[in-house]
Amino acid sequence: MDEITVLDYFRFKLNPKNWNREILPEDSEPSEVQSETISFAEKSFQNPSFFLTLFQRMEFLTENEKLAFCALSFIPLLLTFVLSQLAQISIEPNIVSGSRNSLPAVLFYGLSTVLLGLNFFQHRRQSSGNNQKDALTNSSSEFKERSVTMLKAVRLEWFFASVLSAFIAFLLFAGNRFTYFNLIFWITSVIMGIISFLPDISFSHKAKEFRSKFNIFSALKIRISSWQILVFFTFCICAYFRFSQINEIPGDMFSDHAEKLYDVMDVLDGKTSIFFVRNTGREAFQFYWTAFIIKIFGSGISFLSLKIGTILAGLFALPYIYLLGKLFGNRWVGLFAMLFCGVAYWPNVISRVALRFAFYPMFTAPALFYLFRGLTQKSRKDFILCGLFLGIGLQGYSAMRIVPIIVAIFFLISLLSDSRSNRKETLISFGTVVFFTVLTSLPLLRVILDMPESVFYRVMTRIGETETVFAKPAILIFLVNFWKAAVMPFWNNGGIWVHSVLYRPALDLFSAPLFFLGSMLVFFRYLKRKQWQDLCLLLCVPLLMLPSSLSIAFPDENPCLNRTSAAVIPIFILTAFGFCYLVEAIIDKAKRPGLSIWLTVLFAGGIISGICIQNYHLVFHDYRLNYDRNALNTRQIGSVIKGFADSIGDYEDVFVIPYPYWVDTRLVGINAGVPGKDYALARDMISSTGKSVRPMLFIYKEDDLDTAKSLSQLYPDGKAILQVSEYPGKNFFSYLVP
Repeated sequence: MDEITVLDYFRFKLNPKNWNREILPEDSEPSEVQSETISFAEKSFQNPSFFLTLFQRMEFLTENEKLAFCALSFIPLLLTFVLSQLAQISIEPNIVSGSRNSLPAVLFYGLSTVLLGLNFFQHRRQSSGNNQKDALTNSSSEFKERSVTMLKAVRLEWFFASVLSAFIAFLLFAGNRFTYFNLIFWITSVIMGIISFLPDISFSHKAKEFRSKFNIFSALKIRISSWQILVFFTFCICAYFRFSQINEIPGDMFSDHAEKLYDVMDVLDGKTSIFFVRNTGREAFQFYWTAFIIKIFGSGISFLSLKIGTILAGLFALPYIYLLGKLFGNRWVGLFAMLFCGVAYWPNVISRVALRFAFYPMFTAPALFYLFRGLTQKSRKDFILCGLFLGIGLQGYSAMRIVPIIVAIFFLISLLSDSRSNRKETLISFGTVVFFTVLTSLPLLRVILDMPESVFYRVMTRIGETETVFAKPAILIFLVNFWKAAVMPFWNNGGIWVHSVLYRPALDLFSAPLFFLGSMLVFFRYLKRKQWQDLCLLLCVPLLMLPSSLSIAFPDENPCLNRTSAAVIPIFILTAFGFCYLVEAIIDKAKRPGLSIWLTVLFAGGIISGICIQNYHLVFHDYRLNYDRNALNTRQIGSVIKGFADSIGDYEDVFVIPYPYWVDTRLVGINAGVPGKDYALARDMISSTGKSVRPMLFIYKEDDLDTAKSLSQLYPDGKAILQVSEYPGKNFFSYLVP
């Protein structure tokens, strides 16, 4: 057949009438090519509508991808979801007025657990003979076939060259500075390390592959399946939830943002630190990433620059959540895990608040994906990538330091599950991950050697008695913290207004029951099939919450959404499991013509719509209102200063009089468009401004009566103008001296 244009191809594929028609052999899914049966929907309708055609397409796509966990009956599964939904409704703050009572929730969730457990053990013996394997089980058959890869020799000459280059870079990183010289040795050590562990790598072969792919692209021989369009559309929905109203939500900055932007200014001014010691010390990744964002988008030293960087970091994790869901279940689990995480309030506000929190899931998601795929397929390349993301992630956010420990735990679980013949390969794999983690985290390791007190200060103040004395035994505090973090998705996400809607569950009204259901079903799947991957998926949730649970010195800081942010990865995968199990159960149960279609569409569409609507309301109304009520109005002050400078005055003739617990005057300068200028002028220094031939502007808090008195005495010709804020308690005066 003749070649068609890309435009004609898109027109053909986007028309629902053509979804079941083939145009290119490569475009069809295996299940579609091999299936010769006609669904009951097609039998019932000669001219199917859009929804019927859509459902028919879904039937084809899922025919060979069912989770097929048949140890539970449909009715108990549905009743479990209903009871879980009732439990969550009983403690949902938007529904329950006044103080919430956890007793009904405990009762309903307890009944759900009992119902699932009894049904599972009742059908376990019956279903043991019908144990269809899923994605992980199928891929595990490749162990012997692929294990030879791990036993291949390392190129010793490249390995020792990598170690030597790394050692030189380690020495050159002294002084807490990145330089062109130490960067060259560092990057070279990583590249040579990759070459040494991939003995079959051929640059000429890779170049030929690249040229071949480029030629295919230049000839416009593009193959895009309907599934790829669906995944792309889903990702676009997630991007909309993350980027929508980016300037307005959140609104004003607070002091932590000033610290971040001052560090970014240091980077742009050529101060290339490895570890930034301002504000008790922070890892470097955000500052270089934001500087790069500023260069690319021209967004300047602003809140927007920080937001763009962290929102992109949050979006970066979503494809890996999709891949992890696909690895543990099927591609539908991956798709809905990405969707639920993309629209959820928890990861959304973590990304929008523009601090380092988003870098925790950003690097944890790829590290976990390459770890599990590497352990499943015995791929050395995956272990290299796992180590690379771990090492870079350690330089992003301090909570990431728990992930290498988690990786080691999962290696141990895998080692115990392996046969004796495979344990050597697992140990080699672990060594590979450790080697590349060390290589990519080399700058931070040097800083740890030079100034460990700065690097570990934040950690020690939370797990030790550096700043306070434990009120109770440490183990008791930890156990209470651990429990609070565990129930955080259902009950209380903490009282930190910066990144949460106060004291509500971390998950929405629909995701929480689905997370509970998915966790229980994966747990029962583990009991049935004894796959170590299922155990690791369940353990991921509490382990990734440990940075919050370990806040023993300040237990009031636990639970919190920022130090647990990487837990969204397993949580939404398990949520997607619960959703997909329910949808499959409805499809399998309702076989009457037409009934299954509308039951499935109404059920799935209702839950997805409910999740999207509630999370939209949580972010764009509840969180926005709560944040704006608490954040100080430095944008408003900055706009007053800018208006003065653009009209009758100058930026140098403006002064902000500090007041206890009032605005950070560095943020005033940033919002006024003069980053780096601190407008603070102490009250007793007002007289030092003297008589100026140019107009001056003084800004002070409404409650600051002493400043008002001093200004009226020194400048009796001045005029005080009350600047009214949208929220009470934030009014201020601008005192204009002509």
